[in-house]
Amino acid sequence: MALPVEISATVRKKIRRYFAEREAGRLAYRRSDRLLAEIARNLTPGVPVQLDGREVILVDLFAGKDVVFRPCGVRRFELEWVE
Repeated sequence: MALPVEISATVRKKIRRYFAEREAGRLAYRRSDRLLAEIARNLTPGVPVQLDGREVILVDLFAGKDVVFRPCGVRRFELEWVE
């Protein structure tokens, strides 16, 4: 492994900001996953609902599949705007 090198204060600041932003994103995803789970209990997949003059639909990403294998975490549901 290479020896650490000196970096400027600006680069140090950017590295700290990078890790802070990444952590904030992780926490935001966790909160949005909880909200989506609550929403999914109240909507029927494939049935559009009205929201602010537009339509939103709950999509079941695994509909019609008997077996689902993914090497990482994958949500079952997504919310999408209907175009």
